[in-house]
Amino acid sequence: MHDILKDLNWRYATKKFDSTKIISPENLDIIKESLRLVPTSYGLQPLKFIIVDSKEIREQLKPISYNQTQVVDASHLIIICCFQNTTDAHIDDFVSNISSTRKVKIESIQGYSDYMKSTINGMNQQDIMHWNKNQAYIALGQLLHTCASLKIDATPMEGFNPQEYDKLLNLTEKNLHASLVVPIGYRHEEDSAQHQQKVRKSQNDLFITI
Repeated sequence: MHDILKDLNWRYATKKFDSTKIISPENLDIIKESLRLVPTSYGLQPLKFIIVDSKEIREQLKPISYNQTQVVDASHLIIICCFQNTTDAHIDDFVSNISSTRKVKIESIQGYSDYMKSTINGMNQQDIMHWNKNQAYIALGQLLHTCASLKIDATPMEGFNPQEYDKLLNLTEKNLHASLVVPIGYRHEEDSAQHQQKVRKSQNDLFITI
């Protein structure tokens, strides 16, 4: 079996983490770099990743995460946030980054900048927020695979109150919205879910070749 498939078969949504096991700084850096490299529409990266080390803050987040213990017990808690709005200033910053990274004149990519602005300015804020949130799910998929490759457990969670997260962490004033929560760390030996067979549809049920 290919290593990719071994990793994906190994991972599962961990129900109980071993709070005594901590992710190394080296592996955490790999995870952060993987998230930095996540593909997004136009390459705009309308995301922020909050890594919550503080047990005190995580204890405050637990009640607004339906008291799921993974929020507190995991080595780290990652909150994937999307921008509430994407502005011309964000696009200008992106174009400036392209210019400096690729050593090209901004004038040569002005057409791309104008195209992005016309497209995004034609959307209402609700549509922009929905579009940005979709980028968070792309990041989630890459995060889960990266963790599995490192033999680090990760539990994707939509079971939390996003509005209360925004309020507690003062996200709204930063143009951010909590989209997804991902505790990462190491499974507890008593977590019975790790021994359950993975249940998925067959390839015949999932794929259509035309």
